[in-house]
Amino acid sequence: MFLYFTQNAGSANVFYGICAGLGFGSGFWAIFITMAAEQFGTNLRATATTTVPNMVRGSLPLIIVLFKWLRSITGDNYVMSGWITASVCMVIAFIALYFKKESFGKDLNFVEA
Repeated sequence: MFLYFTQNAGSANVFYGICAGLGFGSGFWAIFITMAAEQFGTNLRATATTTVPNMVRGSLPLIIVLFKWLRSITGDNYVMSGWITASVCMVIAFIALYFKKESFGKDLNFVEA
């Protein structure tokens, strides 16, 4: 993310390389799906695994609204608005990571009521 916002007058190939790195860096998606599935019993696992990514995708309009609002505050400064938006998203991600409970060794044999 740092390279994306700090590259100045770079070539298109460098920019494409940075974008590819961001894409490979977001390979946590499989881990994200697995963590979502582990939180529910057997009969809800498939529903949770398909619903959680859609909720993440659904948060994009909120991020866009934040970016546009910040752009209006910063005087149409796209880079500053991007930095702030990215920082807010990363802070939220780190807070979620901090409060995430470890599921290794957790008994996944839930008893249905």
